[in-house]
Amino acid sequence: MTESTVPTVRSHRLRVSVTELSNLQPDTVYLRDGEVILYRRSRSLLYQCRYKLSDGSWTRRTTGRASLENAIAVACDLYDESRYRQKLGLAHRAHSFAHIAGICVNELRRKIDSTTGKTSFQDYVSCIERYFIPYFKDKCLEELTDLDIREFEVWRDRHTHLVKANGQLCGNDRTPLFEANCDDGG
Repeated sequence: MTESTVPTVRSHRLRVSVTELSNLQPDTVYLRDGEVILYRRSRSLLYQCRYKLSDGSWTRRTTGRASLENAIAVACDLYDESRYRQKLGLAHRAHSFAHIAGICVNELRRKIDSTTGKTSFQDYVSCIERYFIPYFKDKCLEELTDLDIREFEVWRDRHTHLVKANGQLCGNDRTPLFEANCDDGG
């Protein structure tokens, strides 16, 4: 462990090794010169961490670990990943499609309610809630690929019954939207 990742314990205010720290099981552990704080809530066996972002704000995350040694590794990884993402101009944490779509839907509804929104905003909300959120819900928006979009289009077409078996585009009542007359050359 480097000097900056050697944890300090608030109650003892001294530098200790990770193995010594595991035996102590302290309430709070400071890592990375106080930029990462590891702690355990009174009603949980798992360690939580709080870390400072490059803009000076703090964020909280669970480490998902009950072992102090593993929690330290996870907390440092979370901190490093968030700092790296911020350097790339990304959000400090990857959000699911459902999370981002929920924010979008709330904003559209706010505009609809305040009568500053277009009438098409209600259609946008309907499509987002009916198709996009159920399909992409847990995927991260920045990780979507062209293949994901193509698979979504196939799923959506099956879900809405817009394409008959012969590939002819149909409405919801299953009647063809366009009728091609190939017999007269047209």
